[in-house]
Amino acid sequence: MNIRIKFGSRLKHLRKFRKMSQDAVSLASGVDRSYLSEIENGKVSPTIDVIDRIAQALDVAPKELLEESVAEPEVSYSGKKLKA
Repeated sequence: MNIRIKFGSRLKHLRKFRKMSQDAVSLASGVDRSYLSEIENGKVSPTIDVIDRIAQALDVAPKELLEESVAEPEVSYSGKKLKA
């Protein structure tokens, strides 16, 4: 599995974990909904700035979008621990 597919899968997992639609993430991040879909499907590679905006919209640290082994986010965008 290539990095774009892994990243997209993680993004989709976190979006669903947050109970957000693509439209909701799009509105909160300013990233077009169709572009979010392409990211989730591994068709495009987002820039660091786009990753940051998506992370902020999901209230997760940007590094959470790159994690492969963690099922749920551990750190919010502001750095607050989400797990006890």
